[in-house]
Amino acid sequence: MNKKLQTLYVIWYREVLIYLRNSLKFFTSIFLPLLILIFLGTGLKTIFPTPVLHYDFVQFFFPGILGLSVSIMAISSTMSIVWDREFGFLKEILVSPISRSYIALGKILGATTTAILQGALILLIMPYLGINVDIPSFIKIILVIFLIGYGMAALGIFFASRLKKMESFSILSQIIIAPMAFLSGAFFPLKNVPSWMATMANYNPLAYSVDALRWVVLSKSLNNEEILLMTTHSLSVCLLFLLSFNIVITFLSVRVFKKLH
Repeated sequence: MNKKLQTLYVIWYREVLIYLRNSLKFFTSIFLPLLILIFLGTGLKTIFPTPVLHYDFVQFFFPGILGLSVSIMAISSTMSIVWDREFGFLKEILVSPISRSYIALGKILGATTTAILQGALILLIMPYLGINVDIPSFIKIILVIFLIGYGMAALGIFFASRLKKMESFSILSQIIIAPMAFLSGAFFPLKNVPSWMATMANYNPLAYSVDALRWVVLSKSLNNEEILLMTTHSLSVCLLFLLSFNIVITFLSVRVFKKLH
C-alpha cells in the first residue's frame, strides 16, 4: 500500500511541478479567463441588460467561464502523456515495477490539482463582480471544481493515451472542447435553444458542470428562483451526473492507459 501511495504521490507531484514551473502557462491560464470576464462579459452585459434577462449577465457569465477554464486546464494538463511518450520518458515509467493504474490515477489527480489551483485563483475576483461568498460556500465551490477537473482530466487521459504526437492532441482537444463549450450553457442559457441542441446538451458533462457551479457560486447572492432562470438542471441532478461520469470515464481511461506500449 505504501508503494502504491508513493507512486500516486510522485506522479501527482511531477504533474503539479510541470504546471508551476511553466510561468507562461501559469500566467496565461489566469490572465485569459479574466480577460474574457472583463471585456466580453462587460460588453455582452450592455447587450443583455438586467431588465431583459431578469438577472445580471456577469453573474450568469462568471460560473460558465470558471467551469470552462477549469475544464480546459484539466484536459490540457494531460498533454504531458503525449509529450512523455514522444520523447521516451513514458516508456521508462511503463517498464517500472509499478501498477499502470496508479500511474494513470496519479496523472489524473495531478491534472485535477492544477485545475483546482486555477479555479481558486479565479474565485478571488468574485467580490469585485458583486458575488457574495462565505467560507462554507467557498469549500463547496472547490469540491464542485474537483469533480469537474477530475472528470475532464480523466477524459483527457482517455484520449491522450491513444495519441503519439503533440500536434494530434492539440487538434483533438479543440475538436472535443469547442462543441462541449458551446453546448455547456456558459455563453447563453440552454432553456430556449432548438431541441436538437438541448438533446445534445443533456449528454454534455460541461452543461452539468456549469449548472452545478451556478448553484454553488450564486447561492449567497441570488435566491433559488433567480438561479433557476439561469440553469437547466437542479444541483442534485448535476452532482449525480458528474459522479457517474467520473466513475465511468476513470474506468475507461485507466483501461486504455494500461494498453500503452
